[in-house]
Amino acid sequence: QDSGGGGGDGGACSRWMMWAAYIDPNYAGGGYDEYFGDSPPGALDCHSPDTDWQLIGVYRQEFYQYIEQISKHLWAIDDYEYIVALAGLEYMTDNECFGVGYDESGNQLYAEIQPMEGGAFQMGLYSDEKCIQLNTQTAYTYDDFAEVSELDLGSKDATDDDAFHQQAYQYWQETQEYTLTNLNTVYNDFRFCTSCVDYPTYQDGYFIGDDGEDDDDLINQCWKFYSHDSFNCDADCIAMGAQQFGSLIEGQYSADHV
Repeated sequence: QDSGGGGGDGGACSRWMMWAAYIDPNYAGGGYDEYFGDSPPGALDCHSPDTDWQLIGVYRQEFYQYIEQISKHLWAIDDYEYIVALAGLEYMTDNECFGVGYDESGNQLYAEIQPMEGGAFQMGLYSDEKCIQLNTQTAYTYDDFAEVSELDLGSKDATDDDAFHQQAYQYWQETQEYTLTNLNTVYNDFRFCTSCVDYPTYQDGYFIGDDGEDDDDLINQCWKFYSHDSFNCDADCIAMGAQQFGSLIEGQYSADHV
């Protein structure tokens, strides 16, 4: 979608991640244990065609914000997932459709997230300044122009554990390549039904409060999404996602919502 429709700057075709919110009409008030305890009575199956969960809204989230908001609140600073998330964000950058170099014939190449079937993504090279026309002729990839960055887990990363830093840097380097394979793998769970509540809840790699489990410390990830560059996804938006990328799980969406 053009940036003028609730996106970024410069007229680039903005990238969005679609997400949906559901409620469980059978919720019995059991909190975390209702879905994650031993023999839990509840099931996080809102992506299933046979689910009892009720759809309450479909939204589009600015792509970088979607990845970033999850990274901030779900993992500890020394978790593999946290390191991969930050490495991927650093490598893709938050720029929209930016010039990176030239192809074999001297034509300008632009880089942007390339949406793929099933909700996957990688860094693609494009021939136009809106990043709509994927360049399929060049032998170059984004890796030929982007540089692997230094490990940066944030200002709170003050540990002197050399072994940890060595392992973390390996994860960091392995993540920073154009297919973003490691990042896709880490975020695969979020293509299916997951709890809105982050339990335990972190802030940039560290517990909120003592252990991130107090009710007052828990973050509602759906609210985080909605408050950070999310917009209602109307009927045309939903149809575009389904037809172009095959990225939607079949579900019912009543006319008064679209």
